[in-house]
Amino acid sequence: MKKILLLLFFGAPFVGAAQQASWLLMPAESTITYYAKHPLHRWSGENSKLKGIAKLQEGEALPSQLAIIATVRDFDSQNENRDAHALEVLDALDFPDVKFYCNQFEATTSDSLVLQGDLEFHGVKVSKAITAAFTKSSDGFQLQGRFGFNASDFGLRLPSFMLARIDDAIQIAFDVRFSPQIVE
Repeated sequence: MKKILLLLFFGAPFVGAAQQASWLLMPAESTITYYAKHPLHRWSGENSKLKGIAKLQEGEALPSQLAIIATVRDFDSQNENRDAHALEVLDALDFPDVKFYCNQFEATTSDSLVLQGDLEFHGVKVSKAITAAFTKSSDGFQLQGRFGFNASDFGLRLPSFMLARIDDAIQIAFDVRFSPQIVE
């Protein structure tokens, strides 16, 4: 009887692990880009130094969990002065990361799904429904899409330039790829 209890106690975590596979984000093949605008000009900044993990249940087509983290200082707008000022405005020392966590996935078509999760930015967490194109193959899966948010939703007041404020609406484009990996 003791052997059965020990087997159940120590073996149970491995049974669950065998049923759920971890897929790691491939930073060399993934990007997140923000798009901002001011009445006088538009610009964007790209981050390809992302980190992330997804969990897929064995035999399931869709992920069951997903987490992506982007460090604010890694967004590059091709303008060092703008990027340095953005770090100040975004309080990057206090809030260095932008995070997205998701554990609800709904297929809308055979190649599209809605990710319902939490976007955490500047110390504020906002629930977000994001539509993404979903492509799965034997060597991984890819999510692509766009969504928007208002900087003020995260307690940010964007600066003015030439007596006009930077637009509160920020657009995000993402192309993230995950590959099955053994995660210890």
